[in-house]
Amino acid sequence: MALFLALIAGCTDIGRAPSPSPEATASISPVVDSSPYWCDFLPQQAVREITGLDVAIEERKTGVPTTHGQCALRNDYDRLSLLWSIRDGDNVLDTARENFGEHQLAALPKDLGTGLIAYTERMPRTRPYYTMMLFRCGDKRPWISVDLSEVRNGRDPVSDLTQLLTIARKRYGQLHKCTPEPA
Repeated sequence: MALFLALIAGCTDIGRAPSPSPEATASISPVVDSSPYWCDFLPQQAVREITGLDVAIEERKTGVPTTHGQCALRNDYDRLSLLWSIRDGDNVLDTARENFGEHQLAALPKDLGTGLIAYTERMPRTRPYYTMMLFRCGDKRPWISVDLSEVRNGRDPVSDLTQLLTIARKRYGQLHKCTPEPA
């Protein structure tokens, strides 16, 4: 997994994605937790609201439901990627900080867990919005990482991604029958 993060961070593209809008102080509409879900954790409507994507999306999932998973949403390229695991969270978080720390938009709120939200300014194909969260759920320390190709103009990426991670953590607890807490 750490190698995967390192490879993503090493990708370069000639163009850049537009920077988050400076006037985006409050999102147009709140991120709402409602079914159906993509990648088991993310409300489809919320993802569409945040990204502005209104095209047909293909969901691809792999993994072992009790220990780890990977999911991608794509049409002509991957628009969103979600990775999660109950293993090696501290090393994944350290690698994320090394790779994305200089691009960090915000740390996660303490009550959510440990992690970051970053924006790399790369092309949308590289999913320049990156999040990583490490938390506790029962006797496990799972982590969830979500990266996006775009955030709709005028939306606040920090607020939106924090709310999306909050929903993902709650869904993790529901699916794994544990109570999520900060790491």
